[in-house]
This record gives sequence, structure tokens and C-alpha cells, in this order.
Amino acid sequence: MQLNPTLFWDVDYNKIHWDDNYQWVICRVLDRGTLEDWQQVKAYYGLEKIISATKAANYISKKSVYFLSAIYNIPLTDFKCYNLMQSQPEHWIYCA
Repeated sequence: MQLNPTLFWDVDYNKIHWDDNYQWVICRVLDRGTLEDWQQVKAYYGLEKIISATKAANYISKKSVYFLSAIYNIPLTDFKCYNLMQSQPEHWIYCA
């Protein structure tokens, strides 16, 4: 698998264990990758593994959660990160 190295700016790209760190790789590509990166991840890991990894993830961006939910017809409440988001409301912006 040859993903864009800039996605992994914070680690040594050549030392990534793609199979051991699959959840982290999948979430990183979902949140920051291009369509080509997404297609490579989907081909490498398979849709079933991607869905199980993202359902169990503590954090994925709202954009990624809604994308997966809409495209693959998965209820939002199946995602752990969505349920965590709901229990931590955003700050209320007060403008005088």
C-alpha cells in the first residue's frame, strides 16, 4: 500500500506496520486523505474491516462519520465516536 506520506507527518512513514495499526491508518486516511488514499485503504483492508475499525474508534471527524453512515447505510449510533460526541456538547458561543 502506497499512501501519501504527508498523511503521516508525525511518524516515520517507513516504519508503519500497516496490519498492526490498521485502525489508526484507516481513521487517519478517512479524516485527512484523498479519494485515491481512500480507494487504496478500501482495497487493502476491505470494507468489513474498515467499518468495524471505525465503529470502535474513539475519535473520527464528524465529516467522516456522516460519510460512512450515508454511503454504507450505517446508523450513526453504531459509531462509538458519535455517541461520545453527543455526550460532550460544544461550547455555546456568546456574542454581545
